[in-house]
Amino acid sequence: MSLQRRLMPHLARLLTSPGRERWRRRLLEARRRLRRQPHEATFYFRIDDPYSLLMAQALPAFGEHFGLRITPRVMLYLDGNLYPDPDRLRALAPRDAAALADLHGLTFPDHATPPDPELSLAATRCLLKHEGDERFWSLAHALGQALWSGDQERLTTLARDHGQQPEDQARLALEARRDQFLDDGHYLTGTLHYQGEWYWSLERLDHLARRLEALGLGGGAWPLDYGAAKRARLDRPRPPEGTRLAFYFSFRSPYSYLALERAFALADHYGVTLEVRPVLPMVMRGLTVPRAKRLYIVTDAAREARLHGVPFGKICDPVGVGVERCMALWPFAEKEGRLREWLLSAARGIWSQGVDVAGDAGLSRLARDAGLDWNRARRWLGDDQWRERAEANRQAMLDAGSWGVPTFQTDDTLIWGQDRLALVEQALTPPLSSA
Repeated sequence: MSLQRRLMPHLARLLTSPGRERWRRRLLEARRRLRRQPHEATFYFRIDDPYSLLMAQALPAFGEHFGLRITPRVMLYLDGNLYPDPDRLRALAPRDAAALADLHGLTFPDHATPPDPELSLAATRCLLKHEGDERFWSLAHALGQALWSGDQERLTTLARDHGQQPEDQARLALEARRDQFLDDGHYLTGTLHYQGEWYWSLERLDHLARRLEALGLGGGAWPLDYGAAKRARLDRPRPPEGTRLAFYFSFRSPYSYLALERAFALADHYGVTLEVRPVLPMVMRGLTVPRAKRLYIVTDAAREARLHGVPFGKICDPVGVGVERCMALWPFAEKEGRLREWLLSAARGIWSQGVDVAGDAGLSRLARDAGLDWNRARRWLGDDQWRERAEANRQAMLDAGSWGVPTFQTDDTLIWGQDRLALVEQALTPPLSSA
């Protein structure tokens, strides 16, 4: 093992440690106090992003509760290289947003379709004109609802009544913001930045709420549970016998790891068969991931892991040979009736124990932990039969409408993300009113 790979787990553990997070937060808070600055956050809003619209509905009350000054920063253009499959994302995001809106008591148009780019620009020009005034939040909501509902007449009326920034000026500003965004440290709109940390979408506001409460802000617990989508309630009617849940999984995805044990627990509770379908990671399929994206993913996964009590942080990246060797043992573990044990053992080893699965020492340890006979298991390392099945899994995932992991699929519903277990539960089980 190279020196770099020997050091990797220890550096990752330092990067993701709660101690480092506490120290950094204290330093930033001390600097804020020294400068006598208010508690301020920046919200990156894009009107053709459904998650931005949901956040824009939630943030005014959130900011008022905690005494947090939130400054909107209007975006429209993004670096397309950061999104592996923008067409599938555009199709899936509105359905996901509608489900989240229903869960959280927010509004998003049913059966919404991605808006026309020129209409999005027209609405954005209107918002740019009001970015610094109190009308922004209500105007963003009204324009967003009109845009995603396809109500062009309402959109035209709002733009006429509130005015617009000149088009050439708006385009230049939006292009400059696109170029600056990644340098600032992020890549997704619908994101709030506060004191050195990023909070994407509603499902991270629970982390920020706890951080602000620890500072004595808010005068009590935040009354709304914006982490509700992450947790299955386990109080619904059992689904019909024989119900199956597909779970598209990658050994190199920290979010797949975070979802794995919780998905098995959900399936066990409801008597559902969980079909884990491993796929190769996107970077082994040609996608380049910039540093800002990698850094956000690992630090975000760390705080999500702490929330769910999942061991995490001592990481040895399995990309390349390590992933291939884990995949090669998948058919053997399945044949032995130990697939669940192998997936859990390998994922924990990679993401919390710093085990290098590219070498025999690490891989054999994890295989034994899974109850597999290493002498028999190692014979499968030279067998490439898994590649055809992995590709079939990837194609099935794409055909279903998703581009990456973790993705869950029932007979008629597709759900993306480890922070959607409540939605997975809803898709699996009959409505409560039918109990």
